[in-house]
Amino acid sequence: MEKKSLGRGLEEISDIFLSTSRDKKVSDGFSQVKLREENCSACIRVVNESSDELKCEIFTFENDAYGVSHMDTIPIDNANYCDYFEPNISECPDSNIESEGSDLTKNMREVEEKITMQKKITYPNTPNAQKNILRSLNKFLEKNYSIRSIELTKIDNSSEPGMKKCMEEEITISIKEPPSIIF
Repeated sequence: MEKKSLGRGLEEISDIFLSTSRDKKVSDGFSQVKLREENCSACIRVVNESSDELKCEIFTFENDAYGVSHMDTIPIDNANYCDYFEPNISECPDSNIESEGSDLTKNMREVEEKITMQKKITYPNTPNAQKNILRSLNKFLEKNYSIRSIELTKIDNSSEPGMKKCMEEEITISIKEPPSIIF
């Protein structure tokens, strides 16, 4: 005859009722131990909406789908503990290609890699929008970005009795590329 179990044991029941909430492991997308030494700017899930604020696709926009708490902005060092960190491949050196016994390295004479990244930064039409754009432009220029072209628009509305006048002026400033020489 088999011995029947009465359900949960005394230890298991006491653990359920006597443990505190801090003893229970609740995953909110972050580990309790440090996972890496990188910061959030090295993650492909980070969105830069303005010059000072970082937003994460998971914690800001898709938090309900991942079951994590919503964060309007994220601190840059969250990547140290983030379970969803995914490194940007273009920023990580690939050590597998440089192994000495590889056939690929024996036949490789020159490698040229061209990566094109595009960012669109838009600002809401507020009284401070132009100041924010100038601040952002200065920040990018300090980081050695170069200007290819700038578009400026000026709209003058004037009205006189019996006559309404609207003058729109557009100016494009750009750097002319030198002609390519074909050999």
